[in-house]
Amino acid sequence: MITPMCRRLPLVACIAAWSGVAQAETDTLATMIIEGHAGVPGESSITPRQSPAPAADAGEWLRRINGVEAIRMGGHGLDPVIRGQQGNALNILVDGGYVFGACPNRMDPPTAYAPLQSFDRVTVSKGVTTLQHGAGGSGGTVLFERLPPAFSGRNVQLRGSVGASFDDNGERAGLYANLVAGNENGYWRLNGERQQANDYEDGDGRRIHSGYETTSGGVTLGFTPTDDTEVAFGYEGVRERDVAFSGAGMDSPKSDNDTLRARLDHAFSDTLRVENRLQFTTIDHVMDNYSLRDAPMMKMRSPTESDTLTWKSMVVQQQANSDLRFGLNVLQNTRDARIINDSKDVVAFLSWPDVTTRQSGVFAELDHYLGERTTLSGGLRLDYSEASADAAHQASETGVVAADLYRREYGVAGDLDHEAWLVGGFLRGEQRLNDTDTLYASLSRAERDADATERYFAKGDWVGNPGLDPEVHHQLDVGFERRLAHAGIELTAFADRVDDYIYRAETTGGVSTYRNIDATLYGVELSGDLRWARHWETRGQLSWVRGDNLDDGGALSDIAPLRGRLSQFHVREDWEAGLTARFSDAQDRLGPGEVATAGYVVLDAEAAWHGRAMTLRAGVSNLLDKTYSDFLNRNRSASDPFLAEDPDSQDLPLNEPGRSLWVGVDYRF
Repeated sequence: MITPMCRRLPLVACIAAWSGVAQAETDTLATMIIEGHAGVPGESSITPRQSPAPAADAGEWLRRINGVEAIRMGGHGLDPVIRGQQGNALNILVDGGYVFGACPNRMDPPTAYAPLQSFDRVTVSKGVTTLQHGAGGSGGTVLFERLPPAFSGRNVQLRGSVGASFDDNGERAGLYANLVAGNENGYWRLNGERQQANDYEDGDGRRIHSGYETTSGGVTLGFTPTDDTEVAFGYEGVRERDVAFSGAGMDSPKSDNDTLRARLDHAFSDTLRVENRLQFTTIDHVMDNYSLRDAPMMKMRSPTESDTLTWKSMVVQQQANSDLRFGLNVLQNTRDARIINDSKDVVAFLSWPDVTTRQSGVFAELDHYLGERTTLSGGLRLDYSEASADAAHQASETGVVAADLYRREYGVAGDLDHEAWLVGGFLRGEQRLNDTDTLYASLSRAERDADATERYFAKGDWVGNPGLDPEVHHQLDVGFERRLAHAGIELTAFADRVDDYIYRAETTGGVSTYRNIDATLYGVELSGDLRWARHWETRGQLSWVRGDNLDDGGALSDIAPLRGRLSQFHVREDWEAGLTARFSDAQDRLGPGEVATAGYVVLDAEAAWHGRAMTLRAGVSNLLDKTYSDFLNRNRSASDPFLAEDPDSQDLPLNEPGRSLWVGVDYRF
C-alpha cells in the first residue's frame, strides 16, 4: 500500500556545481548528490562519501551547497552561515545531539567535531522547516546522521568502506575507515578518521598560518531484540592538535571532545512509534599565543570547557492522511573559561564565569495531505530558557570581576540570572501543480536566546550583555520547483523580520559589546541542471542575501555578497569529468569593523572513475592559482578578543588557498 507520504512529489534534485547526475538510474555515478526525497521542499540530503575535492572539515564541505557559507579563520574550524545567520541561530546536530564548542572565539564550531566520512547522510534545511530539534534554528538546521543498519538472518554480515585523499597545497592527507557488522539480533559499528595538514599557500605563494591535525574514532553497539525495537549505545572521541589560526591572535594546541550516546526506538504498530535520544558531550579546549607561533612579550593562554546534554523524546503517529509528531527536548550547556597571563602566572580574566544555559520545551507538528497534490503542515513549540553565571561576582587573580564589567558597559547590576519563554511555530503549504511543478510557501516564528558568549563573556575589551532579550524572527519563504526528465530548477526567496536582533559592535572606547536592534534579512537562491546531447550536463547555482540594521542604518555583519557556481560535465557510464567556475561579487556593504573584498572567478577541474566497489577521483582546485578571499573570513580586527602582538596574524583579509592538486580513493565492501 502506498502511504500519503510516499505519494508526495519527490523534491527537485538541486544539482549544483560539483553535483552529480540527478537521475535515479545513474546516481552511482554522481560526484555529489543532493537527493530529492519525500520531505520538505528546499531540503537537501547529501551523501558525504560522494563528495568531490577533499575538505578540511564538515564546515568547509557544507560550502558546496547553494546558500551555505562558512567563515574562515584558518585551515580548520570553518564556521557555517546560512541565510546570513550563524552560531546558535543554526540548529546543528551530530548523530542526534548538540555539540557546543569550547572556544568563545569559535575556533571549534559544532562541525569541527563531525568526522564527515563516518556519516551516512547530511540533511540541510534552510529557515524553519521543523520544530522537533529545539528552539531557535531561524537560519536553518543541519543534521549529521548515521542510519541504523538493516540485517536479516542469523549469520553475521560485514560491510564497510575505506578511503584516502591527498591535497598538495598544505600537504593535507586524510584516511578514513567505517565497519559495520551484525545480524537480525544486533550490530556493531566502528569508525575512524584522521587528517593532517601543514600551512597552505595562497595564489601569491604566501604561507598562511593554517596547519592542523585531527583524529577521531567511535563505536556503536546496537541491539534489535524484535523487529520493532532498537537499542543503541555509542562513544565517540575527537582529538585536535596544533590547529593554527591566521585570522586570530591565538592558536589551539589541544582540543579534546568525548561523546556518549544512547538511543531507544520502538514501533508499537505500523502507525505509531516512539523515538528517544540522549547524548552527553564534553570538550576541553586550550588556546595560546606562543605554542605554534613566535612567542610575544606577553604570553597568554586560555583553557576552556564546554559540557552539553541533549535529550529528546518524540512520538510519531501516521494516519491515512496525516503525520503527527509531538514530544519534548532538554538542552543544557555549561561553559567555563579563563584567560591566563603565563608571563606572570596569574589568571587575568574569568572570561566564561561558570556559565550555564538550559532550554526545556515541548512541541507538536502535523503534516496533513489533502489528496496526492496538496500538503498543509504546521506546528507549535514552547520553551523555557534559563541562563546563569555562577562565578560572575568572583574576582580573578588580577582583581577583575565579570559583574563589574557588565555594570561598566551596560549599567547592569544585581541579579544576573536570565529566564524567558520562547515561542515558535510555522505554517507551510505545498501544492503539486502538475507532474513536473511544485509551489510552496511557509510562514514561521522562531525565538533565539543569547548564547554564553553574547550574554556573559567578560574580558576588558569584549563584554557580553546579561540584559539581552531573545531574538524574534518572523520569516516568509516561497519557492518553486520544476523537475523534467533531463532538467530541473529550483527558485527560493525568503524575508526575515527580526525584533531584538543580537548585534555586536565596538564602542567608541574600543570595547566589543552586544545590544538588541531591529533588523531584516532577505535573499534569493536559484539552482538547476540540464542534461543535453546525452552525455553533457550543465549545472549551476546562485545565492544572494542582504541584511539591514533598521535602528542605525547600514548593514549587518557577515553577509556574503552575490555568489554562485557554473559547471560543465561530461558524464559516461563509469566516469565523468568537468570544469567549474566559482564566482563572487565584490562586497563593500560592510558591518562594524569589516573590510571590503573584491569579486573573483576561480576555476576548478575534476574527474572521477566509478568501478563496482571502488571510486577514484582527481582534480585541481583554483586551477589558475588566483589570489582571492571570501568575504566571510576573519577580516575584521574586532573579531578577535585576544590582541595579537604578532602583526602577521592580523593581515586582512585572510586569503583562500591557491592552486591545489588533489586525489582520492574510496572502496566499499
